[in-house]
Amino acid sequence: MGIRISGIASGLDTEGIVSELMKVQRLKTTRLENNITKLNWKIEKWKTLNSKIYSFYTGPLAKLRLQGNFNAKKAYTSNDSKVGVTVSNAVPEGTHTLQIKSVASAQFVTGESLNTSINVTYDTKLKDLGMDEAVGSKIVITAGSDTIDFEIKENSTVGDFISALRNAGLNASFDTSLKRFFISSTKSGTENAFTITTEAAEGGNVDLSKLGLSQITKSVDENGKVTISAGGNVSVVNPADAVIIYNGAEFKSSSNVMNINGMTITVKDVTAEDEVINISVSKDSQAIYDMVKDFIKSYNEVLAELNKAYNADLARGYEPLTDDQKKVMTEEQIEKWENKIKDSLLRRDQSLNSIITAMRDCLSRSVTVNGKSYSLSSFGINSVDYTERGLLHLDGDPDDGMTSSNEDKLMKAISENPDVVMEVFTELTGELYKTMTEQMKSTPLKSALSFYNDKELNNTLKDYQDRLSMWEDRLVEMEDRYYRQFSAMESMMAKLNSQSGALYSLLGMNSQ
Repeated sequence: MGIRISGIASGLDTEGIVSELMKVQRLKTTRLENNITKLNWKIEKWKTLNSKIYSFYTGPLAKLRLQGNFNAKKAYTSNDSKVGVTVSNAVPEGTHTLQIKSVASAQFVTGESLNTSINVTYDTKLKDLGMDEAVGSKIVITAGSDTIDFEIKENSTVGDFISALRNAGLNASFDTSLKRFFISSTKSGTENAFTITTEAAEGGNVDLSKLGLSQITKSVDENGKVTISAGGNVSVVNPADAVIIYNGAEFKSSSNVMNINGMTITVKDVTAEDEVINISVSKDSQAIYDMVKDFIKSYNEVLAELNKAYNADLARGYEPLTDDQKKVMTEEQIEKWENKIKDSLLRRDQSLNSIITAMRDCLSRSVTVNGKSYSLSSFGINSVDYTERGLLHLDGDPDDGMTSSNEDKLMKAISENPDVVMEVFTELTGELYKTMTEQMKSTPLKSALSFYNDKELNNTLKDYQDRLSMWEDRLVEMEDRYYRQFSAMESMMAKLNSQSGALYSLLGMNSQ
């Protein structure tokens, strides 16, 4: 905008007049800006709610609707110091037997302390340790099915040798204070055994004793037993497999953790020759109870937030604050003002009402099992206070001050009639899951996996933004037009004043 000099001829405050005229016109853009701000807040509020609803849908609700989750099992062993056991829902109940013949272990090699007076570090050249004749030769490192050929060069260092061992899949280090190599397999079991051998170049010689090591070889006897051999200067721990006798059958593994018949068995120590560990598998009533309790807690958290948004107070008279208004308010006052608006944005929202109704209606139904009708109240799950708008309470729940003193019907039913509990809960939650799945389907107004009309809100937002942009252009044109009109008036008045002065002069009159 160029510099405007106005009001010279008329004496009017043109800037002030135009400013006041434009204030009235800018009310339209202010309303659009407020609508954009509130709609952005509404979209953010819906995104947060949608995320919480979806988490409930894919978490506690999805879990409770599956019958397999009501078959939770637990296991007890007669000797926890020698074995740990966890079980899946598929493990048959009863007593299982176990004997542990061996525990899986990794192979370890500890080298001899180097017989040298020099300070050996990772940067020390192998030649300086007396391996002059080994230059051009190879150290062959085989770990499991992987083989690395380490060629000894003029500048090969202790660190280079360590890197080769590590590249072969081994744990390797050199203790500079003890002057020893420490090498081990990264995994337990005989299948992960490793060897270190040499291939001398023509006329060369590879003396591993210069490194405090020796050739490490492997042999397997007719029974499949693996033995690692090394020179007398090297300490070796042979690798071993875990071997157990489970229900009379032998199982072998390179790991101390085995998965057998739905059990995860963690071997800790061998059993005595005549010792048998008993593993007792039974239904885990507490796990089922906790799953239902977790569902109720999550259900209440989501429903309470939906109720709060749907039944929020009106924010009549509250509009987003302008920059000038914020300047005279504290941060706390601004936050309180804006939260009043934000809290009211989903009041009486139909999408919210649809979700709330589905949640309450689906869980208030009854289910017939073996000719008998059951509902959540049959298991001590009820709405206690109507002002809570459908929140559920579990009788006997020690964490619920309103119902903790009531009889625990749920645990009793799980212990005595687990199949009935499973039928009722899976049918009720299955119906709710199905209803919520339908509500999340894509439509012209909303995207998939969305419980609200996100497409519609985004289109409305774009429409507001387009209208605001249009009005801002119109305001610029309008302001320019006002100034052009005042400028024309000033020109006419200047001409009039000039003509009046000339007439006064002709008549011999003093214009003053």
